[in-house]
Amino acid sequence: MRSSRAASAVLAAISMTLLVSACAGSGGSSATPGATCTGSGPAVEVVVELGDHHVVDRCVNFKGASISGETALHRSGIEYATQHFSFGDGVCQIDNEPKSYTTCFPSGAPYWALFIWPGKGKWKTATTGINGVALKSGEALGWRYDPSSGAAPPPPLPPKP
Repeated sequence: MRSSRAASAVLAAISMTLLVSACAGSGGSSATPGATCTGSGPAVEVVVELGDHHVVDRCVNFKGASISGETALHRSGIEYATQHFSFGDGVCQIDNEPKSYTTCFPSGAPYWALFIWPGKGKWKTATTGINGVALKSGEALGWRYDPSSGAAPPPPLPPKP
């Protein structure tokens, strides 16, 4: 689905994500992820806030210095679907939300916003697609199903230390 309309929708989605990230305060969500990563070896956390504000939180262990965002999401066992864009792979569906779609980043409709937590502080908006994200142990991959209209909620809270 490579068209100027799709490109415009992607740019609008990225712009909205940047705006939301800039305006979001820390810790505004009432959902608190609880599955902090423990055990031996490197690990990252995958935190997904669904449209109904339910949080899915998974710990993903790996070997080596880092793990790609797409590999972390895949190993979390959470269902997802992607579409390739000029900025990388955009995530169109997580945990069967939305149930079906024809456009990954529809104009004026909800979409999946991607955030990275560097291990402390606030979530940062991802500047690439999920296939361009590299996470180190102690970091987190965060998703929020953003309504793209009205006052958007902040991203999911970072994992508890």
